[in-house]
Amino acid sequence: MLVVLVRMSIDIYKRLRRLFPYPMIDLLQATRDYWKKLDEVEAAYKRGELSVPQVDARVHHLMAELGATRRQAFKDLWASAQVTISQQREAIAGTVAIGLLAYLWLATVA
Repeated sequence: MLVVLVRMSIDIYKRLRRLFPYPMIDLLQATRDYWKKLDEVEAAYKRGELSVPQVDARVHHLMAELGATRRQAFKDLWASAQVTISQQREAIAGTVAIGLLAYLWLATVA
């Protein structure tokens, strides 16, 4: 039973990798790291290890780092969507056509 579940998991993973070939950055983990680093900066400031200008500089650097991570994640998401759309064009067109026909049928019935 366990072997079957492992094989199914591997198969699902492979299918997802084909649909989304670009690695996705974990935005939640990046945000957690950002807050953790901010907490470290705050603790250093409270201990008197950092001055206000140093805190401002570090916070600015951390914000820029998180922004770059988010921009990269959105670029990856966009690239992955483009690949998926190009590979699944017929399936998407068929789904849209069926949805449109169903909508038109329901609109005429009501």
